[in-house]
Amino acid sequence: MGLLIVTKEKGIETWVDNLKQLDSNIEIEVYPNVKNKDKITFALVWSKLDIDFAEFKNLKCIASMGAGVDHILSNNTISKDVYITKVVDEKLVSSMWEYLLCTVLNIVTNHYKYISLQKESKWEQLTLNSIDDYTIGFMGLGQLGGEISNRFNRFGFSVKGFSNSKKQIQDIETFTNLDEFLDGVDILINLLPLTKDTKGILNKNLFYKLNKNAYIINVGRGSHLVEDDLLEVLDSKHLNGAILDVFEKEPLPKESLLWTHPNIIVTPHSASLTDPNSVSMQIIENFKRVSKNLIPYNIIDRNKGY
Repeated sequence: MGLLIVTKEKGIETWVDNLKQLDSNIEIEVYPNVKNKDKITFALVWSKLDIDFAEFKNLKCIASMGAGVDHILSNNTISKDVYITKVVDEKLVSSMWEYLLCTVLNIVTNHYKYISLQKESKWEQLTLNSIDDYTIGFMGLGQLGGEISNRFNRFGFSVKGFSNSKKQIQDIETFTNLDEFLDGVDILINLLPLTKDTKGILNKNLFYKLNKNAYIINVGRGSHLVEDDLLEVLDSKHLNGAILDVFEKEPLPKESLLWTHPNIIVTPHSASLTDPNSVSMQIIENFKRVSKNLIPYNIIDRNKGY
């Protein structure tokens, strides 16, 4: 029984070292250099590659390296009998919380605007805002969205949330009707999973339902956003700005207009990164479970897409 790593990202050695430290007997192959496909029972995947999983006759489980699984579900060669799992890790929550807290406070204190004014050597005191002036709307109330929306609420923000199914979060009003949710939102944070229903959900129709001068923060998936719509609505002055951490094409092409728009902040998919040191244990545990024909932890629902 062997484990296959499938990724275009750097740092494969770190994954191999961590997994080997936890189980020195584990046989690890790195795609595409696979010696014996019949030995592979478990695949650890991040990249969206043109790989035929049907070639691995004894494959029992495909594990995402992160919380998202759209890069796996987009592959139509996976047997229905193969489990698909995601990472559930407190470090992912903590890093996302820190990123979003920093981002939101920069909005509240006008720091993004002051950075732009500094580039023009322009001294201008802007309107003093406070936490009380903003309502944050969270799209997606799963492990990340549920916990982080709760933290913002405890921090003193007015918070509301949207999800496909009704969620109960203390002191936070939640919605399954998107239009009702969008009404009154000043800062929209997208943490939705990417499914056929959520692709392109961040579009001009949605943007114009937000409060005027609202901000968009996309830390979900790049395919949630219709980039041309965002540029159009920003130029119309209905939206005040956008902070984007995920993109349809990554790395973001140098010719993209998102780089140079004065009201867009770009970060390189860095809001929440999987730490191999933190999550290797759950990977090994699931590897051992499927080796014993047991059901792995953190299985996703293929019908829902998350």
